Amino acid sequence: MRWKGREPFLLVVNLVLIALLTATTPFLLRRDGAGGLLVDLSALQLLLDTYAATFIGAVGMTLVILAGQIDLSVGSALALCAVIVARASQMGWPIPLVFLASIGMGTLIGLINGTIVAYGRIHAILVTLGMMTILRGLVVYLVPVGWVAISDAFRAVGLARPLGISTSIWIAGAFALFIALLMRYTRWGHEIYAVGSNPSAATIIGIRPHRVWFIVLLLNGFTIGLAGAVYASHFGGIQNSFGQGFELLLITAVVIGGTSIFGGYGSVWGTLLGVLFLALVRSALIYFRIPALWEQAVYGAFLLFAVGLDIARTRAWSRALRGGAA
Repeated sequence: MRWKGREPFLLVVNLVLIALLTATTPFLLRRDGAGGLLVDLSALQLLLDTYAATFIGAVGMTLVILAGQIDLSVGSALALCAVIVARASQMGWPIPLVFLASIGMGTLIGLINGTIVAYGRIHAILVTLGMMTILRGLVVYLVPVGWVAISDAFRAVGLARPLGISTSIWIAGAFALFIALLMRYTRWGHEIYAVGSNPSAATIIGIRPHRVWFIVLLLNGFTIGLAGAVYASHFGGIQNSFGQGFELLLITAVVIGGTSIFGGYGSVWGTLLGVLFLALVRSALIYFRIPALWEQAVYGAFLLFAVGLDIARTRAWSRALRGGAA
């Protein structure tokens, strides 16, 4: 694992946040019957468990943004996949088939997005914005009022804790590690960086940008399907408003993690630290009883700040390159 850019800084910031929460709230320490302090990791484990699906979704969004595209349909896609999980689990499908149903639906959505973007030559913003609207309408149609329940058998998957760690964390960790290794050691990963940096230059060296865009959007659909199944395993039911704002959360985490919104620079590890940062910030808002309506405003402010840093960095590189050329 090679860290660079914003990752060491984010690691320090997260450790400081954890220290502040520990000092001011019962986040990692609790008192025993005799008044002594005991280390209690249950709150941290619950935090990671709650955000496991976000970690998974953010990894997929990282690939899309690294390639110079963006996917605005992830929130609605997450909701539809979760509804599919609910329906399939209610019908008594085996757990592996329920996961496959969610992953299959997400992959189909990614396939449609990728095909239109890559071969219809339409930018991903427009394609995924349209897909977001279509999928949200479909979710409302399937769940017109109230909510649809998740079976107890499927929820047991989310409650299971092999070796003391939840299934969701195992899935998120394994998936993130797999993608990080692909990005670091395979030609495919290097092609994503090349296309995100300069599609024209990538074409000259034999890389086909539209094929790369197709693959990252397809994989992002797969990722959302997996995240939808993991998310659903933590809830008793799915409402038709489920997943709203998920795209903002993912994009904010990716950009805060150091991935350039313009593509070509960033890492999976930075994104994971970005998700952890937002999770810790949300925990602080809850502990200090700050109204929930401020949460989206805080995320938006962080996103604007991170984009501002990205723009400043990009302009500094441009000036350096022009100076070198001169």
